[in-house]
Amino acid sequence: MDLNGLKSFVAVAAEGGFGAASRKTGIAKTSLSRHVRQLEEQLDVRLLERTQTGFRLTDEGRFLLERSQPLLAELDDLAEVLGTRRLSPSGKLRISVPTIMANSSFGEIAARYARLYPDVQLEVVAEDRRVDPVREGYDAVLRAQPSVDEELMGKRILSDTVLLVCRPDVQGAPLPFIALGNLYREKRLEIRHQGVEHQVETREVMRLSSPTMIYDAVLAGAGAALLPLIVIGEDIKNGTLVSLGEQIDGEINFWFLYPSRRHLSLRTRAFMTLLEEHFSP
Repeated sequence: MDLNGLKSFVAVAAEGGFGAASRKTGIAKTSLSRHVRQLEEQLDVRLLERTQTGFRLTDEGRFLLERSQPLLAELDDLAEVLGTRRLSPSGKLRISVPTIMANSSFGEIAARYARLYPDVQLEVVAEDRRVDPVREGYDAVLRAQPSVDEELMGKRILSDTVLLVCRPDVQGAPLPFIALGNLYREKRLEIRHQGVEHQVETREVMRLSSPTMIYDAVLAGAGAALLPLIVIGEDIKNGTLVSLGEQIDGEINFWFLYPSRRHLSLRTRAFMTLLEEHFSP
């Protein structure tokens, strides 16, 4: 398969047109069109169907785009590793992080990374859903308690304690409780407070899908919730929230994960190292 033709096709499909792809790549529209046509002839399939307003991808075109984008990214990473590019990180870096982590410290991390590596175009997307890095175009993801995935590998960045917290004026027996997603269905929580283990009776008042929403609801006085120390540490220090104890066996681990079949690019490795330095204290 002709690599130039494949790159031209991906550029046109990703940018949504020959003109936009030409501006992005610096390649003339006539050359892009010729490359795509030659690729279609080589593969003996139609990849693009011309319309009055432009074009649309055929089923074969969508399939090729989905499969080839990660492969081209791997080739770029390999070229970087082998030294055919500059030895300092460069290119695009797209990271997915949980919203609660993004809201607590990622602006500072992103700013520091941008200062250290100005040739990298960094994009951080805050979301709580489980993304597929390969198919969705992410270089890496930061996830809490990730399930085992043979397509991903990485490194634990942070281990944190989970605390049961609420505003000082929140009271009640059983304790009004804000639950996360499908977790914490039990009405009793196993808590350790000042070295003593005991159970806390709870009464569920709401169930929210995002830790960020739960944090906001706790600050608003809606009830108590289980949240990691990294998120509520300052609130406990200044008295906005009080800790009722730590969850027994409730350690939470955040992992930096990337596709296992890719070479770890310089820009991705640099970001992982920066995370380790930031969270090591």
